[in-house]
Amino acid sequence: MAFRRSIPQAELRAKLTPEQQARHETTYQASRGGHFPTPPKPIPGTKKKPREN
Repeated sequence: MAFRRSIPQAELRAKLTPEQQARHETTYQASRGGHFPTPPKPIPGTKKKPREN
């Protein structure tokens, strides 16, 4: 039986492109009990969507 080498998360993260890193980024939210995807940030100069009532 061969030995299995574990791969550090930092090494896997280094192989991702910056776009992929941003897509998989998470933040820790204690009130919700864990790590969750970060909400998309607003882009300056773009209009907000009108609210639907």
